[in-house]
Amino acid sequence: MQKIVPTSLTPEQYAEQEYHRQVKPPELCPNCDQPHGLEALGYYSRFITQAIATVLEIWIRRFLCRHCRISVSCLPQFAQPYRLVNTQTVQAGFRGQSTRPAVQRWAYLIAAYWRRFEQHLPRLLERVGCAFGPLPLPATARDFWHRLLESCGHLAAATAELVHRFHTCWFGTYRCHQRKLSCAA
Repeated sequence: MQKIVPTSLTPEQYAEQEYHRQVKPPELCPNCDQPHGLEALGYYSRFITQAIATVLEIWIRRFLCRHCRISVSCLPQFAQPYRLVNTQTVQAGFRGQSTRPAVQRWAYLIAAYWRRFEQHLPRLLERVGCAFGPLPLPATARDFWHRLLESCGHLAAATAELVHRFHTCWFGTYRCHQRKLSCAA
């Protein structure tokens, strides 16, 4: 499973401070909702863009639930699930802030992310319904984008809401966002 973890750190600060070592386990397992059952499992690396339009390797903390035996990755909110470009730059690109250097640098990926969001929209709307307020019919990706940001405030919070509450994200419904049946008897 995946948990989006709030942080005020930039990707650079996260890496410099080795913040992955300080990430605490969530109070509740996002799979079985049992309290205080997550124990340290390890880390995995992934890449994220920086403010200066370069790529940085960061480490993501993982935990294992003692109750349901499901692993939980704690993804910092500056990272989008399975996407290289950092959340702040994706948000700026989706808002049409094309003069920002980072948006210019990653414009081709941001455009691909938007297309993927548009493709995923019908399934996304089936999952969330009117949870964020009414949408025009037929709803466009732009309509949903504005409604979700109006409700959540920014892309990081919106992503966390989609992952935690609806078990999906902007770009797809991935296995890591789905609850799993426990194999433990």
